[in-house]
Amino acid sequence: MPHAMRTEPRQLRIAFGADPLTQISITWQTRQPVKNPVVEYGETPNLGRRAVAERVRYPYETGAIYRALLTDLKPGHRYYYRVGSAEGGFSRAYDFRTPRAGLHDFVFTAFADHGTTRYSVRNTRNVLAHNPTFHFIVGDLSYADGRQEVWDTYLEQLEVLAARIPVMVCFGNHENERIGEQRIGYVAAETRFAMPNRGQYYEFTISNARFVAFNSNERKDEQQYAWLERALQRARADRTIRWLIVFAHHPLYGSTRRRGNNQAMIRRFQPLFDRYRVDLVIHGHDHVYERMYPMRNNTAVVKSGTRYKQGAGVVYVTCGGGGASLYDLMPEPTPWTAKREKTYCYLKVRVPAQGALRVEAYRIDNSLIEAFEIE
Repeated sequence: MPHAMRTEPRQLRIAFGADPLTQISITWQTRQPVKNPVVEYGETPNLGRRAVAERVRYPYETGAIYRALLTDLKPGHRYYYRVGSAEGGFSRAYDFRTPRAGLHDFVFTAFADHGTTRYSVRNTRNVLAHNPTFHFIVGDLSYADGRQEVWDTYLEQLEVLAARIPVMVCFGNHENERIGEQRIGYVAAETRFAMPNRGQYYEFTISNARFVAFNSNERKDEQQYAWLERALQRARADRTIRWLIVFAHHPLYGSTRRRGNNQAMIRRFQPLFDRYRVDLVIHGHDHVYERMYPMRNNTAVVKSGTRYKQGAGVVYVTCGGGGASLYDLMPEPTPWTAKREKTYCYLKVRVPAQGALRVEAYRIDNSLIEAFEIE
């Protein structure tokens, strides 16, 4: 293999740092280690600034993974960048935009259960076309399941999106990996994705929306549960936060043949989501699209329409049609199902400074499954 191919930066991806408005983390991989890896960046294509990268490791890595944190960025600005080293060569140049400061309308996209199929590839490009402020993958990312080279395939496929748009994730059951008889846990996903708190549970704020993500595989973890309650409490005590949106891989409610309702998730989290009046919970795990009417006390507050009063109930959406194989639905939906379809899907969510939160669900051919609003 030529030296340039062994040191070529691949799998570029960006994510928010602790402050989404001013910090961006950039991660990439080379087949062989290089000396003095850097990010060159700036507000023009001439770049002009440099950030030193560090190598991040885990025992089963397939190459040298590098990461740099850009700090002191300006909110609402476009930045250009490339990654690499003088010795090993540089990537092509990409650009990204930091979120605006203050109150403003913005859009984010989401799906779960992504994988490496042709549908996965297409859905990646679908969400990129909407130019969201960020994209969220709600668990079950690569389906590597211990085969570490699958992570490489997946992250090379994701680069077209993730090199331009911050991609945030929470973990699903397929991130809790095993190699043979040995359980290696989340170490691959934690290392390969630069999430706050290693991606286990974290929060971030853009405009008037607070986003809270947690690891629903670890639903019995008391430390995570205590953190989650404090995070929801903080959001509701903050007068600048209007919208409270939660990401977790496993849905509480559903009507797939494989699973149905998840009683353990309901017992653990439904009282919490009700107590703090969460507006929207986005799930994966069930490889379909299914959305519930606004829920409170395990029942629908309303059972008609597509425009709902904020605070009346929690709206649960499962969008597990990111690209992996689809599941069959039960003949009958749950008593609370507003819309369901066995289809590949993605979500586009418009978060307003004023007015109604609008959620649009699309099929992989970009036709609309449905739209609903919380006002």
